[in-house]
Amino acid sequence: MSDVTGFSILNFKKDMYILIEGKHDEKRFFIIREGHVKITKQVSLVKNDTDSVIGPGDFIGIVPAMAQRSQIESAQAITDVAVLAVHYTQFEGLIQNNTTIAMKIIQQFSRRIRYLNNALTGITSSSAAVETDTDVLFKTGEYYLKSKMNQQAYYVFKRYVECYPDGKFARQAAGCLETLKAFNEAPFKTGSDDFLRVYNKNKLVFADGEPGQSLYIIQKGSVRITKILDGNEIILAILKQGDIFGEMALLENKPRSASAIAQEDGTVLMEVLKMNFELIAKTKPTIINRLTQMLSERIWFSYKQLANALIKDPLGRIYDYMTIIFEKNNVKPSPTSFVFDFGLDELLKMAAVPAEQQKPVLAKLFNDKVIKPEKDKLFINHVDEIFKLGDYHKRMHRREVAQGRNNAQR
Repeated sequence: MSDVTGFSILNFKKDMYILIEGKHDEKRFFIIREGHVKITKQVSLVKNDTDSVIGPGDFIGIVPAMAQRSQIESAQAITDVAVLAVHYTQFEGLIQNNTTIAMKIIQQFSRRIRYLNNALTGITSSSAAVETDTDVLFKTGEYYLKSKMNQQAYYVFKRYVECYPDGKFARQAAGCLETLKAFNEAPFKTGSDDFLRVYNKNKLVFADGEPGQSLYIIQKGSVRITKILDGNEIILAILKQGDIFGEMALLENKPRSASAIAQEDGTVLMEVLKMNFELIAKTKPTIINRLTQMLSERIWFSYKQLANALIKDPLGRIYDYMTIIFEKNNVKPSPTSFVFDFGLDELLKMAAVPAEQQKPVLAKLFNDKVIKPEKDKLFINHVDEIFKLGDYHKRMHRREVAQGRNNAQR
């Protein structure tokens, strides 16, 4: 093993494993210098997410390393291979004088997240129809109107009329605006400088399907990322201070792929426009490093969400989702208590439990006596019990899948 500009060079013989799916303790990623590597996954969660072969210049394991999470795939040398090993703490130094590499990684990550989000939508939605962005935006407004969330509905219909004046729902959106005109309020207040935005609880930052040319950095408070599927609101993530969101629309020049909503009063966001982002990418490697970590975390989380969405039993999805949150917070199985900083309603939406199934699912959940809702929080009595129940339901799911395959082969 030699050293080049502070980075280690490692050599792997043919057939050796460089990374193993599920492993938790790898803090490095690798850049292939020589040879070829096969990437595999135990279970293909999305279409075209199959085995692939990569070569010189490609990255291995950058998502888990930057997110500091378990490996989501295995990497095996199919020739003799030499790689540059980069510790995740060295990433900022790697990109400091090479903005091109940083932007390439960020754009690849952004496309990957959009692809995974679309795959998740396909699993959790019963509709086979492909909706346009204008359809998505209008249906988001309809959901808020039906739910009597009138300020949110006004915002969405207003954006529809502004962004898609010739859209097929433009006349209906305009009529809804007239009905809701009493709820016409500014979505945010300007902060201490021109880039700060202050939102109260449940105010929309942006809506699924509307065009976007900026990203946001949370300075204070929290934001939930949601999507409306089959008339139900699904929570994709709850982001906290220091988190970054909205970057996909900025990087790809495409409409928003989800809605962002302030989770609490006094949520302060810094808005970064596209023209400013390009300058930041060149002069602020710390922010780019943080954005890469955030995107890595989201890709890892998206894979976990996809696996969760495939569990048919809604109670199983709830327990599995809680174990995902534990892993995200580096909580290990132990007979200790834990407090989730979200409520029961948010948990049901995270696990995509349809409204008609919620009552019987909650009855089973409370019967297990391991969770106690209180205001906007959930108290867990024994963390290890959640892990045990989550593992049980996943084993039952795998057994059902295997049985289904066997029946299909007969």
